[in-house]
Amino acid sequence: MIFDEVLPAKQGTAFEMAAGQVLRIIDLEGQQVPDLLCIKREDHADKLSPPNTQLLNKTIFLKSGHHLYSTRATRLMTIIEDTVGVHDIISGGCSSYTNEFRYGVRGTASCRGNFEKALAPYGIPETEIPYNFNIFMNVTVAPDGTTAIEESPSKPGDYIDLRADVDVIVAISNCPQLRNPCNGWNPTPLRMILHEPEARIAPTHG
Repeated sequence: MIFDEVLPAKQGTAFEMAAGQVLRIIDLEGQQVPDLLCIKREDHADKLSPPNTQLLNKTIFLKSGHHLYSTRATRLMTIIEDTVGVHDIISGGCSSYTNEFRYGVRGTASCRGNFEKALAPYGIPETEIPYNFNIFMNVTVAPDGTTAIEESPSKPGDYIDLRADVDVIVAISNCPQLRNPCNGWNPTPLRMILHEPEARIAPTHG
């Protein structure tokens, strides 16, 4: 075990993972979305690419066995276990700008703001932060292509395990969104457990 921490509601964090290490993210109270991005540790220009991730997995609906790919088609991380099976790779992360456009409110907390703060110690400015993978986020796609954000189906104790396939910097925003149902209208804490590949974690419930 490398760490076992609770990420408070609406907050963000960033840390390094070595190749082979596994990150478990646990939804403690249910219906909470963690926005996640990853960047190759030794080459910050090689970073998560949602378009390449969709293209190379041949789906927008990521599940166990799918990979997170970079701008250079590097396999950055792999989903190795997943109790929900509902995630989003197309909608990006909320920002103060999109919140103002959609809801007419300025200066809101946002995932992009959380990423900017968390990645500043690594010398990664806002303009170089990639868009992200929305874990447990339920974005429906209608036959006419229309998308809608719905409440997450994740329940207390649901989790996802992600293995680093190269050395990466990982940033997570515990989504602070209050103006759409992605977090069930009530942002709550997440638990994060980082462990070495030989370690095994018992199923987690709460």
